[in-house]
Amino acid sequence: MRTRAKGKSAGRERTEELRGLLLEARSRLLRTVATTDDELASLAAQDAGGLIESSGRGAAENLLSRLEGRERHELDEIRAALGRLETGDFGVCKMCRRPIPMPRLRAVPWARACVMCQSREERM
Repeated sequence: MRTRAKGKSAGRERTEELRGLLLEARSRLLRTVATTDDELASLAAQDAGGLIESSGRGAAENLLSRLEGRERHELDEIRAALGRLETGDFGVCKMCRRPIPMPRLRAVPWARACVMCQSREERM
């Protein structure tokens, strides 16, 4: 019985550690997206200059928009991971259904697949 209580405590500690990692990553991304939004608004508000200046501004806007899209996707993944954490589906590979190792979850807490399955999927 003592072992079971200790195991539950360790499981709760891991859950709280991973929740903290997810919330920290979400906060960092929200700050980055807000900064990107501010930069895009600043570029849009600038007066149109010469042709070279306009093309440079256009390239910067394009880059910031793509960056923002990637970060928004990552935010969606973090939200989904927090949902899986609440429902008890967190930390299980979507492909092989085995537990995702803690080092992987610590590195990418929103991971949906173990490294082996993720590598296999990326090669396809």
